[in-house]
Amino acid sequence: MADMRVALEVPAEGRRSGLLLRPWLVADMSALISAMRREYPAAGPWPNPDVDSWAPPGWTGPRNENEANTWLDSQDRGWRTGEWLTFVVLERDRTGRGHHLCGHIGLKASTAGCRVGQSESAEVGLWTAPEARGHGIATAALVAVTGWAFDSFGGDALRRIEFVHDLDNMASCRIAEKSGYAFREMSPANPPRWLTAAHIHAHSMR
Repeated sequence: MADMRVALEVPAEGRRSGLLLRPWLVADMSALISAMRREYPAAGPWPNPDVDSWAPPGWTGPRNENEANTWLDSQDRGWRTGEWLTFVVLERDRTGRGHHLCGHIGLKASTAGCRVGQSESAEVGLWTAPEARGHGIATAALVAVTGWAFDSFGGDALRRIEFVHDLDNMASCRIAEKSGYAFREMSPANPPRWLTAAHIHAHSMR
């Protein structure tokens, strides 16, 4: 399978500056480690099978350089195999001269071992850095990745993308609704896909 790596530009809107979504790079790790040290283990970038196989319970993202190297290798492998496709979310500085890290968003096939686009459904997960919340960044990133995924894989098997969040995460509920992800059902814990009772939202290809 050809490497699907892309970069997505999201124009500025309201209080939010323009966004750049692209695959993670070594240069992003210092900012990610700093963010994880502030939040660990409460929140963080979405896990994937590589990380799940060795990470401690509640692990959310790299806390030091050694973990960052392993975590970044896993993101790279996801793009090479097509099994999980993850983006750093960067917001353009008000000066217009650069970007700063404000989140993470990833897409994976709902069927274990499949590439995105091989099965009819996929699952999306996201995380926003604490200082970037409340500015519409997560919603903008989710809309951008959803559109890209259907444009890229809708001609294959992909017909539906699910967004799953913990029952008490009302912020994620609002993000889902604003992004066109309709509430479908409540679900009990479903390890390893989600570890606690959850809301399942879904967006279907039109």
